[in-house]
Amino acid sequence: MFIRKVSLALALSVMPALAVMPAATAQEITLSDSQITPDMRAALDEGGSLVVVDVLGAVCDFCALAMTRTFERRDEVAAATVDLDAKTLTFVVHEGRTLDDATITDLIRRAGYQANGITRPEAV
Repeated sequence: MFIRKVSLALALSVMPALAVMPAATAQEITLSDSQITPDMRAALDEGGSLVVVDVLGAVCDFCALAMTRTFERRDEVAAATVDLDAKTLTFVVHEGRTLDDATITDLIRRAGYQANGITRPEAV
C-alpha cells in the first residue's frame, strides 16, 4: 500500500512538468522518411502545410491508428501518420485550408490523448 501511494505521488509530481514542456521549435524538428508517407509527400508537393504534434499517452499501434483515423477523416487533412517512438502525430493540411491549434488539441483529447505542443515546420 505504501509503495502505491509513493508511486502515485511521484507520478503526479512528474506529470504536470511534462504537460508544460515547451514544444520544439521548427528548427529543432527533424523528420525521418518514415514520418513522411507518400501521400503526405504528394500533399506537400501540391502546396499543403505540415503540422507536427507532440502527443502524450500514445504507446501502441491502436493509439496510432486511432489518431491517424481521427485526423484523416477531416476534410482539411490530406494525410496523417503517428511515430510512436518520437511520440508525434504528423499530418498535412490541404493547400488553402487551415486547422487551428484549439481544434487539433480538442481532436487529440477526444481520441484519449494529450497534445504537448504543436509546430508547423517548413516543408521538408
